Amino acid sequence: MYMPKHSKYSTRRDNDNWCLCRRLKASGFTLIELLVVVAIIAILMSILLPALRAAREQARTAVCGSLQSQLGRGLGTYFSENKDWIPGTNTTGVAIRRNVGITTEYFHPWMPVQSFDWITPLLTVQMEMKASWVDRWQEILNEFCCPSVRRFRSTVYTEGIPNNFLPDLRSKNWFPVSYLMPIHFQWWGTNYGVDGERPIMLSKPADNPYGAIYAETAPQDDFFEATHETYKSRLGEVGNPAQKVAAADGTRFVTSNGLIDFHARPDPRWFGAFTSSGAWWSGSTTYGVHNNTLNWNNHSVTSASESEGKNLAASYRHGPTTSGLSGSARDNRGMINALFFDGSVRRLNDRESRNPVLWYPRGSVVRPGHQSEIMLEILEPGELVP
Repeated sequence: MYMPKHSKYSTRRDNDNWCLCRRLKASGFTLIELLVVVAIIAILMSILLPALRAAREQARTAVCGSLQSQLGRGLGTYFSENKDWIPGTNTTGVAIRRNVGITTEYFHPWMPVQSFDWITPLLTVQMEMKASWVDRWQEILNEFCCPSVRRFRSTVYTEGIPNNFLPDLRSKNWFPVSYLMPIHFQWWGTNYGVDGERPIMLSKPADNPYGAIYAETAPQDDFFEATHETYKSRLGEVGNPAQKVAAADGTRFVTSNGLIDFHARPDPRWFGAFTSSGAWWSGSTTYGVHNNTLNWNNHSVTSASESEGKNLAASYRHGPTTSGLSGSARDNRGMINALFFDGSVRRLNDRESRNPVLWYPRGSVVRPGHQSEIMLEILEPGELVP
């Protein structure tokens, strides 16, 4: 049927089309509106992401503290079953020192992986350890790996390791060692060394084809505080157990290739993979700082760590650890979890961790060679550690 151009039917159809187009235009976004929405989303993400990262780090910190609590319970059990002796180089470590070179002796689940290893003796009362020496290494590092240290990769330092263990060690992927015991709770007083007034023989020549084994004692050095002359590694001799760190977050750093390492040699000469000097000393490989930075008493540090403070991020790994890369204690905003001998776990910031009282047995003598060596000076030279 013919309809005039301006009939009522055509006018209605045009009106309907116009309304439809208007609704379509009204339901869309303009470019400005779209940019505003994107900007709002970006602002919300910038606000929420740090909070999410902080929440995730809090969760990792809590898991780390739980792992240390487990070690604390194992330590308490060990004390009760072994007359309060502290596991380490002069107690459980004698088994390794006696059998260095006799690799068949390393295939015992109760055998520490290293003379300074204090963790294996605790685990033997909690879990069934693997027989292989290499497998025990990996079991310790994997089962008790702080989640915050998993982002770091590790390599094994193989000097002095029996040749038949080398292929297995090199074929595995390793997490860094997570927790370290202050060495001065394992070393005995200077009176008990070979050069001391009353040397103590821990293993007789008849029991050891490599000769007598004497107590490992604290070295005499002007840069170190001297461990109490008659100290032995027993719980009753450390001092107030609520003020002495049994173990703390910490790991090592290799400056030559930038990888964290652990020294797997069964009987290393100094700290090994399971101990450290403690955070009081500016030259500590684990907790030390960059040369010429200031300690917490405004002295310029003249004995810095080999890592030049780069390891602060791995040791003080809870919180904004990237700030630890500066190598300065004052700029370090990270924190460490510390297990005390009373079984409690507390979080310490950089300044709190620099207290030498935490890392030394009661009665030790303060003998700093330079004021800058102690990061936090609360004791005078010659004063006894409480």
